[in-house]
This record gives sequence, structure tokens and C-alpha cells, in this order.
Amino acid sequence: MPLYADIPRVAIQVSRDVVVASIQGDLDDDILARFREDLLRCIHETGSRGVILDASGLETLDSDEFAALRRIITMSTIMGAESVLVGLRPGVVSALIEAGANVDGLRFAINLDAAFALLQPAPESEVGTDTNADRDDNLPLESGQTPGDER
Repeated sequence: MPLYADIPRVAIQVSRDVVVASIQGDLDDDILARFREDLLRCIHETGSRGVILDASGLETLDSDEFAALRRIITMSTIMGAESVLVGLRPGVVSALIEAGANVDGLRFAINLDAAFALLQPAPESEVGTDTNADRDDNLPLESGQTPGDER
């Protein structure tokens, strides 16, 4: 019998080179352990460059569960996949901040569309098109001169 046979799974799918994991039930240590293994395996097998953790189904999230999700996000980052946590309910956000949860370095989005936008690479037409790239912005402007004027 497999190790996690009786433990519910977090739904995981791949869309646009991003793993989307939808957490729809209460978390416990066993569910988090299975989720970690399933997610890391999916990143490895698909080579996905991003992970969206959709927590919109969570009614509550205590500091220990949040710390476990943070560790999973760190593991995903080590595997080369940027992560965005999306869909946290206002009450969950408030409780985490009141509990002093460390959110430094994490990326959040209000919904899936915003999360995908954060993970999309810049279009090639925008890369390297800064017309003022050669200008030293630390130099003072002369009277009547505007940014971008030739000296």
C-alpha cells in the first residue's frame, strides 16, 4: 500500500508552464507532506518555471501551516520555480499578520490572473528598449533642460 494512500491530495495541474496547486481543504502535517512531495515531483517532471499556490479554499491558516507552506515555496525556488501565493482571504491575512508571520520575500496576488501576470516573462519587444539607457540620471539638469535632452 502506498505511503499516502489514505491522505487527500491537493489538486495540481500545469498551465502555461506554471504549476497551479489549488488547496481546497484544511491542512495537516500529512496533507502538507504529501503536497510537498507531489508538487516537487511535478516541478521536476515538467520543468515548470513557476508555481501558483491557490489558497482561496482555506478558511483558516495557522502560523505552523503557513511556515510549512513557506518551506515548500523555498523548496520550489531551489528547484528553479518562482512561487506566488494567491487567494488568501482577508481573515486569514489578518490572522497571519497579527501572529507575526514572516512574509518577507514572498510574492502574493489577489487572483489567478494577477499571479500568472507576475510569472510571465517580459515580452522580448520590451527587453533592452530603454531609450534613455545611456543617460546618467545622477547628473543635474541645466536650467531649462528636460530629461532626455542632449547635453
